[in-house]
Amino acid sequence: MDRRLIYQGRMVYPMPTVQRKILMVDDEVKACQLFSRFLSNQGFAVQTASDGKMALTKLDEFQPDCILLDVRMPHGGLELLSSCRKKLPDAIIIMVSAIIEPGQVGDYLAEGAYACIEKPVDMNILLEKIEQALNHH
Repeated sequence: MDRRLIYQGRMVYPMPTVQRKILMVDDEVKACQLFSRFLSNQGFAVQTASDGKMALTKLDEFQPDCILLDVRMPHGGLELLSSCRKKLPDAIIIMVSAIIEPGQVGDYLAEGAYACIEKPVDMNILLEKIEQALNHH
């Protein structure tokens, strides 16, 4: 996070920073908890959704900068990616799944996903992808 300082007389105050928001969408509760805890510790505001319907509701309420979207879950996959893209065209969407078939990757990228990451996820690589996407978006 950017921690530049503003000088006012002799006092130094940190500049207010905008906390980036991430929505984690996965039907595995433990995965949501793990991602949420890790990303919160990295300074992100994180909310979770356990299915596609809940995710679409949270898009309106939370307005995330980035969406981590599990491929295989109820009301998920390409259909949910398309719906998320329509609701929040500027959000970064990263597909996450234990099983991503080679043909699907092209479909997800064509539909507007920024990247596809396989589970088990290396959290440092995930963080790098998120920061890279948000900084270049």
